[in-house]
This record gives sequence, C-alpha cells and structure tokens, in this order.
Amino acid sequence: MGRSAWETYLRVLDRGRAMGLGEEERAVAQGLLALPKEAFAALAREVGLKPKYLRHDLLPVAFFPEALREALKGGLPLRHAHRLHRLLRRGEARLEDLQGLPPEALATWPLEEGELDPARPVWLYPEDPRPEGLAPSVARALVRLHTRPGELVVDPMAGYGTVVEAALALGRRAWGGDIAPKGPRVERADIRHLPRRFREEAALLVLHPPTFATWVREEGHREPPEERYGGYIGYLQGLLELSLPALRPGGRLALVVRPRRRLSPGDWAGGRDFFLSPFERALAEIPGLRPLAYHLAVSRGGGEDWHLFVAERQEEA
Repeated sequence: MGRSAWETYLRVLDRGRAMGLGEEERAVAQGLLALPKEAFAALAREVGLKPKYLRHDLLPVAFFPEALREALKGGLPLRHAHRLHRLLRRGEARLEDLQGLPPEALATWPLEEGELDPARPVWLYPEDPRPEGLAPSVARALVRLHTRPGELVVDPMAGYGTVVEAALALGRRAWGGDIAPKGPRVERADIRHLPRRFREEAALLVLHPPTFATWVREEGHREPPEERYGGYIGYLQGLLELSLPALRPGGRLALVVRPRRRLSPGDWAGGRDFFLSPFERALAEIPGLRPLAYHLAVSRGGGEDWHLFVAERQEEA
C-alpha cells in the first residue's frame, strides 16, 4: 500500500532534519525550499518525488492552517487540501467553516446546491417522489461521510437502488440486491445469501428493515403488543448477525429506519416505547458491533423522516 501524502511529507521532513536544517517543522520546510536547484533536485530523487511536486505540492503543507493539516493526517487527498487552501486565501471560505469537518466532508466542500452537509446534526432534504425510496441526497450524505472513493458499499435490501446509485456517483464500488428489485442496478437476491456473496469486503453495509407495522402485518402476529415488540427486536438482530460477515473489520453498518411517529392510547397506558429504542437496542446487543453515530434526516416540508443508526465492526481480539 502506498504512503499517504501526510506520511510522505513527514518522511521528507525527517530527511531535512538529517541534513541539519533544524527541528521545527516550518524551519525545516523553509530550509528545503531554499536549497540550490541542483541540491533540491537531488533531494527529490532521493525521496522518489518529482521536484515540482515536492516544491509546489508537498512542502507547502508546513504552512497550511491546522484544520487542513489534521484533515491530511486523517486521509484527505492533498489536491483537496490545496483547493481548500486556495479558497481560504481568496476569502471564499472561512477557517471556522472547515474546522471540525471530517476528511470525507472536506473532500466535497463546498457542497453543490441540493446536497446535504454530512456534518450537520439534522439533514434537511427535498422529498423524493418514489414512495419507498430513501431520498438520494440522504443516501449521498451517508456514503460520503462513512466511505472513501474506491471502497465497496453493499445494500442487500436495496429497493430502487438509491444507495447503489449514490455510491457509484461518488466513485465507490457498489452492489445492491433485493427479493423484489425496483431499480435497474439492483439484482434479485435474498439477503440470506449475503454471507456467501461477500466476506469481510464491504466498507459500508446498509440495511433498510421493514417498519414495525409492516413486519407485524407480514408476519401475521396476533400476540400482545409487548410480545411483538420483543419479536421485532429479535428480527432486527437476526438481520444484523446475518449481514455482519460481509462487513470488513472497521467497516460501518447503517440501519436506515422509519420509527413509529405516534403511540396508541393502549401503548401509552402500557408504557411501551416503539420509537427509537428497538434500533438502538438491536445494534448495541450484537457482539462485534460498536454503536458509532446517529443521523436524523427530515424532509423540508416535515412530512417524512429517516433515522440512520451507524455502527462499526470491531477488529477481532
């Protein structure tokens, strides 16, 4: 695996320190930039870089603001760090706009019109006309925040294929399956076959389980509500356990759900909670999964909402 730009930068600095140019980072970079042309070209050959790249791309990192340097450490491509630095110098961006954003968000900042900012606590999106489809802007925000270009996104309950389309548009690899596919990029496939299809390959695995009401209707349950509630949690956990082998260690699993908005008088009287707790509990009780993030997506008209629970697969001990 090749070195990141940050790792290469540190290696060049170490070479400068070995040349006696000091210890402080900016002083070392300035000393390297001040080398005579022939000495600078020799240094570039020694570290395996082109002189132009070393002079104009890599060493200027020493003079970047800390927010960009931290993002480079986290994997932000160098070209995006330079793009953002140019925006800062031209006054087209403010440093406070960039601080705290993860590298994945910075790589696409500023967002195009209609795109969601993954760093915001609530994702407000335009409603999508497809009755069962996750809003495309929500799917793009999820993929952008939790994967990097080239990584694999797997959606075994893909429906229309919105997540697959978003992943491909953002330069990721993607596969979608469904027992009743509704889009051209979705294969007819049963989620039960997922462990045979992928083995520790997915960087992001997205699950869209049926709502509690749909599950109850499809299963034909006639038990009291509290028993159905426990059964629904067991159903969710079964999906998670079935899907987990397809996820690589360190990969993310996103549970995309629509909880109930209202409780019946009987539910209130019985103290039953059918809102977010089933999904939180399902994720928290699966060995090997660590709850990581929660995103709330709401349509701009307020008529629709999605709740995205994200967990990370842990490295085996």
